[in-house]
Amino acid sequence: MSEYCNNCFCCGCYLVPRYKRLVNNVFPQNPQHGLDKNNLERLRFYAVLKPEKLDKSFRYMAEKVARYLRHRNKPYVILGIKAMNDTMKSCYQQLNTFVDHYLDALRLVLEEKNDLELTEHAVSSFESFCEIREEAPNYQRNYEFFVDRFTELCHNNSDVNQTKFRCLGLRGHHALIRKTANDDLQTDVWKHMDKIVPSIVFNMEVRGSTRLSTPMTPTSFPDYVGGSTTSEQIELIERGTAIVNDNPAVLAEIVLRDLFCRAHLNNITACVQPILTHLDNHAKWIPVDFPKYIFSGIMNSIKHHNSYLVIELLLGHLEKHFDQNDTTNIKTSIMNVIQDCMVFAAANTGAGSTMFAGISRLLKFLKKSFQNQSSLNTNSSTNNQDEREFQTAVINGIGDFAEKLPDFQMMEIMQFIVTSLPSLNQGYEGTTNDSKTANLKLQLLLLKTVQRVAATYQTVHRRETSTQTTFPHQLFDPLLKMMSAPEPEIRLIVLEILQSLVDRRQYGDKLRKIKLPKNISQIDLPIETKPTRLFDIAFMKKFGRQFLSQLYQSILMDNNTKDIFHAIYCLMNLVTLEGGDKDVLVDVIHFCFEIQSTITKMSDSNGNLNQTSHRKLSRANHYSIHALIAAYFNLMSKLNDIRSFSHHVDEVVRLREIRAPYLLPVNAFDQTFDDTISDHIPKECLFSQESIVNALDASGYDTSRFDREFRPEPLEINNTAGEINEDSETDGSIISETDTRATFSNDNCVEDISFQTIRDVFNAAESTRDRHDEKRRLIEEFRTKPFEELKSRVNEKQRQVDQRIGQLLNVLYLSKDSLPTSATSVPTSNGTTPKNLTPTPSEKSSKLHTNSFKYPELFTY
Repeated sequence: MSEYCNNCFCCGCYLVPRYKRLVNNVFPQNPQHGLDKNNLERLRFYAVLKPEKLDKSFRYMAEKVARYLRHRNKPYVILGIKAMNDTMKSCYQQLNTFVDHYLDALRLVLEEKNDLELTEHAVSSFESFCEIREEAPNYQRNYEFFVDRFTELCHNNSDVNQTKFRCLGLRGHHALIRKTANDDLQTDVWKHMDKIVPSIVFNMEVRGSTRLSTPMTPTSFPDYVGGSTTSEQIELIERGTAIVNDNPAVLAEIVLRDLFCRAHLNNITACVQPILTHLDNHAKWIPVDFPKYIFSGIMNSIKHHNSYLVIELLLGHLEKHFDQNDTTNIKTSIMNVIQDCMVFAAANTGAGSTMFAGISRLLKFLKKSFQNQSSLNTNSSTNNQDEREFQTAVINGIGDFAEKLPDFQMMEIMQFIVTSLPSLNQGYEGTTNDSKTANLKLQLLLLKTVQRVAATYQTVHRRETSTQTTFPHQLFDPLLKMMSAPEPEIRLIVLEILQSLVDRRQYGDKLRKIKLPKNISQIDLPIETKPTRLFDIAFMKKFGRQFLSQLYQSILMDNNTKDIFHAIYCLMNLVTLEGGDKDVLVDVIHFCFEIQSTITKMSDSNGNLNQTSHRKLSRANHYSIHALIAAYFNLMSKLNDIRSFSHHVDEVVRLREIRAPYLLPVNAFDQTFDDTISDHIPKECLFSQESIVNALDASGYDTSRFDREFRPEPLEINNTAGEINEDSETDGSIISETDTRATFSNDNCVEDISFQTIRDVFNAAESTRDRHDEKRRLIEEFRTKPFEELKSRVNEKQRQVDQRIGQLLNVLYLSKDSLPTSATSVPTSNGTTPKNLTPTPSEKSSKLHTNSFKYPELFTY
């Protein structure tokens, strides 16, 4: 018994379990000596050999750390953290068995709020823990304390170690994000984004710090297009940048990029919404540099196919500010951020199906801003200026967004904006002057948006783009209608839009001014030539008549300005040059002679330009139109090298210089006229149609169109189909459908003309009008009539059809029954006579029953 006692109880060390002895031996008597490497190795070996003891070992180490903390023995606390960290790395496969004790020890250390050294060791150990990839889930683990403590460190305001504490908080958040963001086996860290993200954004705004990226602006945009920042790149930046550990702004940007690099579609809202709330609560939208800096990092890091969601959240936030009636400069800053994000999304994703949704919301904001501006007091110039700045930001945002899209999507955006114009298909009857003014301003605002998009229509393949693709019905028809709008501001913008869309060889800059160069080389037009293409010719032949009809109405408006005449002149030249067809040139020349004839009749009517029976035209506009025609004839005759044509133009210009200098561009647009000038224009100063037609004939041009009178017709737009309805009269057409078909025909066939053919031609116009009237009547009925009435009408027509079919079948059966009852006996080849072919009564009734069935109700509608 004594020997047993000596062996078991006399030596006190044998009363302590082995895992405790190993843990105690790790801590040296002098903490300055550090951990005992040999004993630490024994502890690791024991933990690996007996993993079931890990729970007790870590619980004991956590108790020792807690005891050292109570006794303020900081060196031994640091040694305890290192021992736990080293053991954890060796036994990471059994992490779930001891992780709770490990995290409890870190919680105790992190509660020492003002001790920088302990906090730094705890955060470093937590980072090592977060690097371990777990294979077994632990859904009971909770990181809420660490989120709160790291958030508190990020907002530390200590006078001594503020920067270091904030960096430690950011490092803790970063470690937690790497641990739980993409690991389905961990607890959901996204629910804590309302604490993590504001802490990151708060540290990004550190004045005087060096930033990794510049704010995302259209000028700096190409520098970083090419891919988002990956998590591996972020880790290399963190390890290789020397200023990370002592610069919270740089470290915060790294954490933010890593966060959005790991975020999935369902988690983006949880990350972006706290940023918007933080910027609102702390009034950080102004100046806009800081919000741009934040969202530039987000758009560079987020997955490209998810970038549209950031734009949707920003648009929703802007709408929220509209509903709250916040100051306009805040909304302008948000719009500037949206603009940069849209440019990035368009360049990398093409916007996809959300394109029209975003454009629609931007147009809605534009209209709201216009309504706010209209409701403001006229004396509040500051608010009006803020609203104009916001409107400019929206227009530029749509334009910059469209600039990065393919051609077809740019066309769709312009179609979408044009179709949203107010009062496009309705007049101004019954409206007040204030509503007319407001409507006009809103239309101008939206047309400026279309003009901004059209100005960006510059692509590599633009010169090969067909005119049919450039002008779809939904865009071309409304623009044609607005060419003859009563407001000169609308006409000017529409003409400039058409110039941008037609000009594919950059002729517009050279042809904007109306002038008479003696030498065509003075204009310095590009020498590049474009081969004639059938689809461009066919488009001009099909829609040239409509275009010239609207241009006729536009050029004779009395309120035309100098800029409008310059725009009309430029557009006429562009259409002729881009059409690249002799017939197009002849048609426009014929159009010019009709204009000259019309305004000459105006001047000869009662000898007064301002009092005519049909139309009023001022003296200045009268002379401007003559100068425009002279400039067009001069340019076309020299460009196409028609010598007789050019000689006639030079002769008329020389006579005008002597007898009517006010009809030349240099005087018509830059001079005021007195009443002493005679209204009658000498015939020698007008262009001779006969001379020019002969010149064109001699050069091989088809001048048969001059035999028909040019009769401009009003344009009607079908609101449902978006198509133009016009009478198809051949005698009044500039360019007929027959010419279009002849363009594609390779056979030189001559059609015989008879009396019946001539009568059909005269009756065709009336029948065509009847068809159009009937079509419009049906469309109107289907729009206005109730559904039950339409249904009963269709059923009545169906019953009439069924009745008529029944009558026809009865007539057929009666005619069949009236045949002879017996067939003629015809001998066969062997001399026998066939049997009687008359059917029996049963057979006859069977056949009659088979063919005389009734249509069931299922097959009638």
